[in-house]
Amino acid sequence: MSLGARSRGALRLEEVTRRFGTITALAGVSLATEGARFVVLLGPSGCGKSTLLRIVAGLDTQHSGRVLLGGRDVTGLPPKERGVAMVFQNYALFPHLSVAENIVFGLRARGAPRAEREARLARAADMLGLAQLLHRRPNQLSGGQQQRIALARAVVAEAPICLMDEPLSNLDAKLRAEMRREIRGLQQRLGITMVYVTHDQAEAMSMADQVVLMNEGRIEQDATPAELYARPASLFAASFIGTPPMSLLRLEPGAGGAVVAGTAGPAVAPAEAAGAILGVRPEEIVPTDGPGLAATVVSAEFLGAETVLTCTVGAACETIQARVPGHHALAAGSPLRLRLPPPVHLFDAATGRRLPETNRRRAPAEALYDNGDAG
Repeated sequence: MSLGARSRGALRLEEVTRRFGTITALAGVSLATEGARFVVLLGPSGCGKSTLLRIVAGLDTQHSGRVLLGGRDVTGLPPKERGVAMVFQNYALFPHLSVAENIVFGLRARGAPRAEREARLARAADMLGLAQLLHRRPNQLSGGQQQRIALARAVVAEAPICLMDEPLSNLDAKLRAEMRREIRGLQQRLGITMVYVTHDQAEAMSMADQVVLMNEGRIEQDATPAELYARPASLFAASFIGTPPMSLLRLEPGAGGAVVAGTAGPAVAPAEAAGAILGVRPEEIVPTDGPGLAATVVSAEFLGAETVLTCTVGAACETIQARVPGHHALAAGSPLRLRLPPPVHLFDAATGRRLPETNRRRAPAEALYDNGDAG
């Protein structure tokens, strides 16, 4: 990728704040990305991701902060002067216009010459498989085809940045998976920056180069999908990413080290970890017939290739989930022992932030079960 391509689609936000009355929707949000990247704004409803996207587009105005696109400060510019394309959740198609007319509507409104409109239309229609549908109306087409029309309208704009606000939420699961691949492939072929809003972590993890995880108007973590999964920066990130999410267990002092709260052992972390929160991915937890953490089965959810076991441990009834291969038909109330991996994810109980990783791996996994009562 050339330096020109990277700078042309570059996005930079500096301390962007937006309030609605007494509610702060965005609290000093700053982020940056180079061009030709797929950036996902991820988070639960109400976290501020759509508000942030609208501010980038110029459809909403921040109370403070700056928006820079391609190195140009566009903070005070209207949408038409920002050089971005946008795909909305509801597609925003005109039912009385043909597919072709919908696609070139923006070009016509900006006064683009007819020859240029037709050339761009042909390229976009061919790219998105709409060439045979150009004379039909949107209400004669499926949801997936309507989504392609909205994408084609963004493509013909030939903008270096394309903004997408939950564009797949109206589609069924199978079609969403197909469209994820199509949109990601389209972004790579065009070499543009896409900023994509979703609450669906599967979309974020499968499509993004960069995930911006948001929570209550702030950026919780800005990282690649792999980094977000492997090293969540906070309890919120740990609990939001993963299916099922990471199990979070309070630790207290015990024989041989830190134990899960309300249990007599075994030690699952070094003694200095007492008072922290231990995070464990479900796929790292293994049912065992030998020494392990005593648990009680709450439910066993069979998913075909694997079973998700939801259990409680200790007097405090801490919840822990294990994702194990195959079919395990365990009734609620069944006793079980679980083997945990060495402590990789530790979080400060007061701040919720990830603790430094020094001195976490004191010994192989076997040593974690050498001390204390296995029950």
